[in-house]
Amino acid sequence: MTSSRYLRFVQLAVLAAACVGLEGCYSKATGYNGKLTFAYAAGLQFENFGKPIAPGAKLDLEAFANGSEDNLVITGATSSRPAVIAIGKVSSHHIVLVAGEPGVADIEITARDGAGNTLVDRMFLHVDKPTVHGLQHACTEEREAAYVVGENVHVFHGLATSDRRPVIGYAYAPVRVAPEAALELLSQTQGVDAYTFRARAPNPKVSIRSTVDDSALSFRLVKRGELKEATLNCPNDCRTFEGQSRYVVANVTLGETPVCNQNTLTKARSLTPEICSVTAKLDDETDENREQLAVLKGLKFGVCKYEVTLPELDGGRGVRLTGVAKIGRVEFPGEGAEAASPHLVLPPVVSVRTLLAFGWIAPKLGVLVLVAWRRRRRVAVD
Repeated sequence: MTSSRYLRFVQLAVLAAACVGLEGCYSKATGYNGKLTFAYAAGLQFENFGKPIAPGAKLDLEAFANGSEDNLVITGATSSRPAVIAIGKVSSHHIVLVAGEPGVADIEITARDGAGNTLVDRMFLHVDKPTVHGLQHACTEEREAAYVVGENVHVFHGLATSDRRPVIGYAYAPVRVAPEAALELLSQTQGVDAYTFRARAPNPKVSIRSTVDDSALSFRLVKRGELKEATLNCPNDCRTFEGQSRYVVANVTLGETPVCNQNTLTKARSLTPEICSVTAKLDDETDENREQLAVLKGLKFGVCKYEVTLPELDGGRGVRLTGVAKIGRVEFPGEGAEAASPHLVLPPVVSVRTLLAFGWIAPKLGVLVLVAWRRRRRVAVD
């Protein structure tokens, strides 16, 4: 995984987490009359309101009292050019815009504030055709990836015009799946540049091709029990300190092909409980998860040995992985000139061989972000 792709996932995770906590990140613009703030959920691209909508796509538009975060009750909306942008639906807190032919239209919103006052304002939006699509798997920049049937398949993209302006809108997926029945399109959430499919049945050769540009992806759809290989991924040679914790990831593959929607049962334990605690407990319920994650905490200076088990793989026989971690400590020299210079001490050990740092952590963050966004606003594709 390249650094640029890693940064994309980290930025997406951090910003989306903040957006969810604040009830959404929006692209915003003040209306012509200064009465309303027009806004739509925009994910990472919130800094620019004037992004074009794709022809045939939808966009949910909201209204706030100008200069505040007060979400107003919308009572009506009109479009100056319905052939360009039509008003599909008006609800109390948002309107659904339906993009048509390329062009510009003024959208007028009538809203009521908490005091019962009626506010009316207008703002322009425009429609333009995308010429760039850029389909990508969630966990690799390669053209091929494997996915487990029955699980969600997240495909990232970057719709844009020829001059690289992001193109927005949901309920718009200009792709062709072959064979057509292999993947079911579940949703395209506003504010996240991704399509969510469901892998229906095993198939060694499935493709998705964009109808916008020449981007295409290959898929190998397999049953979970067919997966037999996994590698522990613990960045920075799995070093940590007394009292501190870190994640260890079990990276599942199909031969050399990465599996982008693993979600297999994961268990973990420490083989040196006096040195470290290792668990798959990510919440208060059970000591297992489906995120391929183990939590390692350093308890005492020394070499930590641990085990991660994936019991559902290899036809139910499971895959067992073992690794080691260095548990270091900070030592403070005695009094004198060196007293103010604490230094790190690590035990001598040959560290576990790992894959590229964060090779599976970063895609996991992207997928978790998708889940968070979908919980906030789940929109089904027509």
